[in-house]
Amino acid sequence: MKKKRKVALYGSNLLMSAIGKSLQEHSEFLIHQIDREVIGIGEVPGAALPDVLVFDLTTVPDDFAISVMRAHPVLLLIGVDIEKGKMLVLSGEESRFLTADDLVDAIEGGGL
Repeated sequence: MKKKRKVALYGSNLLMSAIGKSLQEHSEFLIHQIDREVIGIGEVPGAALPDVLVFDLTTVPDDFAISVMRAHPVLLLIGVDIEKGKMLVLSGEESRFLTADDLVDAIEGGGL
C-alpha cells in the first residue's frame, strides 16, 4: 500500500481553501491547513512536518521559501500565484558539488 503524502496548506485565504478542496478529492493525500496567524512553519515540530507545503506566493515575505528550506530541507515547497497562473516548485534535495562537472550536471538537470 502506497504511503499517503501529508500536504499542508499555509494560510487560510480563499486560494488555499480552493486548493485544499480540490486536493481532498485525491485519496493519496492527507490535507491540513496551517493557520499563519496561529503558527509559523518554522515553529512546526519535526514529527508534525508535512511532506509538501503549498503556499500563496503573493502573501508571504520574499525570503519565506529559503527560510523554510533551511529549517526543513526535506519539505517539497510549492508556491502558487493565481494571478500569473504559475507555480514555483522548490526542493531542498541536496546534490554533491565536488567538481565543475557536478555543477554542469546540475545545470543540465542530471544532478537533480
